[in-house]
Amino acid sequence: MERYAWRDLGTRPLFFPSLSLLLGALWSPGTDGSAELFLVCGVLLGLVGLALARLPGAHLAVLGALWMAGAGLSHWEARVQVPASLQGGGEAVLEGEAERVDAVEGGTRVRLVVARAGPSEAALEPARFKVNLTLRGAPLALLPGQRLRARTRLTPDAPAANPGEKDFSSVRRRQGVAFTGSTSAERVLVLSLASTWRWNLEGTRERLAEQTHRVAPSRDSAALFLTLAAGRRAELDAEWEDAFSRAGLAHVLSVSGLHVAALALMTLAVLRWLLVRAGARWRMLDARRVAAPAAVPFVWAYVLFTGNQPPAVRSAVMATVVLLGLAWWKRADGLNGLCAAALVLGLWAPSSVEDLSLRLSFLAVFGLVVLVPALRLALPLTPADPREPRRWVRWWHQSREAMAQTLCASGAATLAGLPVVASAFGRVSLAGLLSNVVALPLCGLLTGLAAGGAALFVISPVVATPVLWAGAWASEALLWVTRVFAAMPLASVEVPSLGVWAAPYALGLLVWALGSGRWRHGLWLTPVALVAAVLVPRLMPQPGLRVTFLSVGQGDAVVLSSRGHHALVDGGGAPNGADTGTRFVLPYLRHQGISALDLTVLSHPHPDHALGLISTLGQVPTARLWLPAGDEGGPLSRQVVEAAGSARVEEVEAGHPPLRLGDATVEVLGPPGPTERELLEGVNDRSVVLRVRHGDVTVLLPGDMEHDAEELLTEGLGPVTVMKAPHHGSRTSSTQALLERVRPKHVVFCVGRRNRFGFPHPEVEARYRALGSECWRTDIDGAVTVESDGREVRLVPHLTREPEPSTPRLAVGERHSHR
Repeated sequence: MERYAWRDLGTRPLFFPSLSLLLGALWSPGTDGSAELFLVCGVLLGLVGLALARLPGAHLAVLGALWMAGAGLSHWEARVQVPASLQGGGEAVLEGEAERVDAVEGGTRVRLVVARAGPSEAALEPARFKVNLTLRGAPLALLPGQRLRARTRLTPDAPAANPGEKDFSSVRRRQGVAFTGSTSAERVLVLSLASTWRWNLEGTRERLAEQTHRVAPSRDSAALFLTLAAGRRAELDAEWEDAFSRAGLAHVLSVSGLHVAALALMTLAVLRWLLVRAGARWRMLDARRVAAPAAVPFVWAYVLFTGNQPPAVRSAVMATVVLLGLAWWKRADGLNGLCAAALVLGLWAPSSVEDLSLRLSFLAVFGLVVLVPALRLALPLTPADPREPRRWVRWWHQSREAMAQTLCASGAATLAGLPVVASAFGRVSLAGLLSNVVALPLCGLLTGLAAGGAALFVISPVVATPVLWAGAWASEALLWVTRVFAAMPLASVEVPSLGVWAAPYALGLLVWALGSGRWRHGLWLTPVALVAAVLVPRLMPQPGLRVTFLSVGQGDAVVLSSRGHHALVDGGGAPNGADTGTRFVLPYLRHQGISALDLTVLSHPHPDHALGLISTLGQVPTARLWLPAGDEGGPLSRQVVEAAGSARVEEVEAGHPPLRLGDATVEVLGPPGPTERELLEGVNDRSVVLRVRHGDVTVLLPGDMEHDAEELLTEGLGPVTVMKAPHHGSRTSSTQALLERVRPKHVVFCVGRRNRFGFPHPEVEARYRALGSECWRTDIDGAVTVESDGREVRLVPHLTREPEPSTPRLAVGERHSHR
């Protein structure tokens, strides 16, 4: 494989045009009408460049025109038109066309392109925006293209509210998604049928799934095969997706370059074979020149059959360039083919520049094209000598070379995608360097069987059955290989996000791969950037105490950290809802580099405090687990105890010995002793109440206690610096007597956005403000972090909001003394 140099980039006619278009598409999208301005300026600049084509520098005008075109198309795709009555969300009637339909657990998820919307059917107005709509109940037989009318409650789309949480809001904003919504399937009216070809396509995919399940050795093997053959990834369990990720084989689960390339090669080979045997008249033609363009429709038909996944579209464009090049006796260039795919996708869907799977796909192919030759030259292995007379020696050298190329390809894909993988997932698979070498032959076989089986099934289900059977058993073998590599020690390692260090990391790789002479020493930038990304955050001055109130919806989850020691108080949760531990708590712990806990506290066994702890403690060990004294050991408490494993379980009450957590001390103020506890009827009132001391700073965590428990708690309490509002700010808590004693400088309301309880109650919030307390809300501010040096505190919200004119706010980051 030929190694690229810097000068080769300029000889590829599509490299700089595609780069200009993509950089323009990355321009922040807006809805201010600037799309037309960018497009008009782009056209004018392009015409100027063409008119002055013979003058030096005219190509810069064309590149500038492409940059403006990318920005204009991005703005055009992202623009929305929302009726004034729905600007803040709320109850709405929507009418529009289904763009995507996905079956999910407990219902159906639809991306609706809204054409008319309003607070009622009588007040529908023209609109232009998209909404991700979850339909609860039995899955509806819906297909893209159908017109729907739905009554739902709209929630404005918002960015991730916690550090470390996956944030897809930018992608959704670029796609024009303005709201999310949820409603029952009964409240949806289907206004039109899907087109005939869509019904036929979906019917074929359903029959393919039924036939595959009949011949497959297991449900999981059938699900894996259908993931590759029909793009039905939803059938594969989340546990298997995690196993493929740990084993470094996650790329197998998306219909991408490998699958489309395999289909293109198979189709080309079959068509050539048929042409050669078609008769003397066809033998006079070059079979490859005729078969290559004839294979293009088959490639795009497979992409359509598997759901138009962006990585598959990218690969189909590249395959089309290669096949058409063969028809014209042109040798395809990998870098130019990749640039052609970038141009097509940038024009077709500018928002794809932020699509995670597409980014990884492009980076992997770029790594294969640019890094593999340099990596292979760096290996101390001599190439095979084609003049070697001994056959077994030639076979050995060829096998060794194939393994070396595979290892280089695996390493190149890993190195190229590492910054994106680290940022998105927080871990990198080391097993992938070896698993891809071992599994490549099996993956190639399975890819051919999946693509070929799907194509044959469309023609003749009977003929396709043996192929489906072989593909299902090959899937079973790949599952076994995946299970082995995923269970290896250090199969995957946690890595921090590179952040600003991603630029020198990438520059080091590019200088080494494309440079020559002393320039190749720039490779040292890459390891230096990796080391800096790990060490710099650890060397930065850390506060003596950090308390983070996570935004987990309508629930509590609080993380305490001091000098390398950590505690978790509650984990949020919602019955039949998203797992708050997996979605919010674990990503935050990984983001902070917390792999073990000194203490975990379940304030009381209610779902909005306990459910997230179950999944969190299943992955992060804890030394101690505190439960409220008098806990009757209900199902939630038992599940938390089981998840805690070998942790020391203690039932705590007022007067329990305090726990030292780094420089801080955790004291137990409630629930009260047995005599007084008998007077408390509700579970909320028997919550564990904690006071965290750090020098002169105190943080009060009262769980969900209400007025009866507050009355018993007032004795012995004094002013505190920060307080979590009891019971999310309900009217049955935060009594005047309690607030007069604690007089918090800051109060944090842990509440969900537009929660059905109306928390925090305006009367309660006003009560805190009347005392001069600064109010923070996890539904508006996102996660709220308290940083203390023992004398002062600094509160940092994860999200920003405009100050309320009627109630002046302190600037974010302003310091407060508490002596």
